[in-house]
Amino acid sequence: MASGAFDGPLLGARYRLGPRLGKGTQGEIFLARDELARKTDPASEREVIVKRVVPRGTWKSFELFEREGKMLSQLRHPGVPRYLATFEEPAGTFNLVMQRAPGENLRELSKRRRLSELELRDVLIRALEILDYLHTRAPIVVHRDIKPSNLVRAPDGKVALVDFGGVRETAKDGGSTIVGTFGYMAPEQLHGQATAATDLYALGATIVALAGGVEPEDVPRKGLRMDLARHLPSMERVLRDALTAMTDPDPDRRPQRARDVVAILADRSRRDRDPEEPGASVALTSRRETALTPRKLFTDVQEPLGTLLRIGVLGFGTAGWLGMAGVRLGLVITIGLLTVFAFPARGKVRDVGRDLDAMLAEGQGGFTDMMRGAMARR
Repeated sequence: MASGAFDGPLLGARYRLGPRLGKGTQGEIFLARDELARKTDPASEREVIVKRVVPRGTWKSFELFEREGKMLSQLRHPGVPRYLATFEEPAGTFNLVMQRAPGENLRELSKRRRLSELELRDVLIRALEILDYLHTRAPIVVHRDIKPSNLVRAPDGKVALVDFGGVRETAKDGGSTIVGTFGYMAPEQLHGQATAATDLYALGATIVALAGGVEPEDVPRKGLRMDLARHLPSMERVLRDALTAMTDPDPDRRPQRARDVVAILADRSRRDRDPEEPGASVALTSRRETALTPRKLFTDVQEPLGTLLRIGVLGFGTAGWLGMAGVRLGLVITIGLLTVFAFPARGKVRDVGRDLDAMLAEGQGGFTDMMRGAMARR
């Protein structure tokens, strides 16, 4: 975009507002230019995204805006826009500044051309990798509004998930306002419920919409299910099976984790199976349920030794989880103290702190999986 397009006000003494890109979940979205970065490096054309919210009549939009900023500041993944700043300017207008994801959102891209099946499979796998990161946080992070316009694809194929205005931490939120987009929302979202499987439904519906060129609500149905065998008959069977599993209206029958979808995609031995073969759908369901059910540890060890071993693993996992939690708390305190004395390098200190916290969170998630395995029942 030409530099002359950035002729709006200077916000936060740093960000020159440019053209409006549209409206997001809770506010208007603008392109802006980081003038401070340009002064540091004259050759830089660093562009950022600014979401602006003006609460009118209710503070719900501000609550979601504040939650989005807080959440983005805690996430460190190449497929998630980097949080840069939040501030109020002018009075009553709240601004969230974040990294601009390079590329074009899939809604706009699909208007110009139909994505090939190979491209769609690549988008699906890359998006699943992002969801695996979000869904393995503690507590897990559910996006709740995955759709073509919220997935951005760069020229090199990299995918980013944007617009975290409806994000939810399932361990903290109770009842919830309905967030999502009709057609892409899983049925349980109509009741304010959202889990990792909810995001998988929306991602599956997104790929279906891009593959068929119609909105999910216009896809042929068998009862409540999308009839993908009729709608996408020429699609590779393994990919179609994965999408069928992801868009199951029953959240308990859906894959519960992104890696379970990857497992279905990897099961290429099913490619030549007749989709109408008796027992085919049952086989898929049973395989999926097996993959989703945590395996009980030491099942081949005679009791009571097996129980004692599981108790030992549970104790080790609990100690490790608590240890990681203590280290993360200490890191927060240390980074907080360092930022007081590290000016003007406090931004770098915060970035290092977030990276370290993300690595510790991964370790904490590993101890969580260990405890689940120790407590799992057949």
